[in-house]
Amino acid sequence: MDVDPVFRGGRKPGPAFLWDCRDHKAARSARERRFLDDALSAGIRAGVTIPITAGFGRFAMLSFAADEPAPALAQIVQEAKEVLQMMSVACHAHANARFVDASTQNVTDVPLTQRERQCLAWASSGKTREETAMILGVSARAVRFHLDNARQNLGASTITHAVALALRQGLLP
Repeated sequence: MDVDPVFRGGRKPGPAFLWDCRDHKAARSARERRFLDDALSAGIRAGVTIPITAGFGRFAMLSFAADEPAPALAQIVQEAKEVLQMMSVACHAHANARFVDASTQNVTDVPLTQRERQCLAWASSGKTREETAMILGVSARAVRFHLDNARQNLGASTITHAVALALRQGLLP
């Protein structure tokens, strides 16, 4: 991971960025040049990566790779940075929601509904009610309703307390 310049760049919060494996001047070491040569031999020449901040120091990234750089790509990325960022966050959110759904299916004797667990999981990732609403495709009011129900069902005094209790009880991934 420390030898891949795309991975290194994707770890930092920020806008989408373009990369080109043929740019050996950017390589910091012989290992990194070998890595770039391996990517080239596998047909990976260029692409765009969108960093995603996942909360609590976690991160993700969405990368599109191509066998040839597209000259118009730089302009498209520049003009659509915000859209690319929202698209990436939504993609990550849906993938993570599937993971949360799968990880909570077999929990028994738990005083939380699946939606309450999802809302708490997103709260534990640092998402606001509005962000969670967008991710889950519901209103912010619905998210507030589910978070309040979860808080009451867990006997917590705050949402933060509810997240902590749910994590301790193994109700969240």
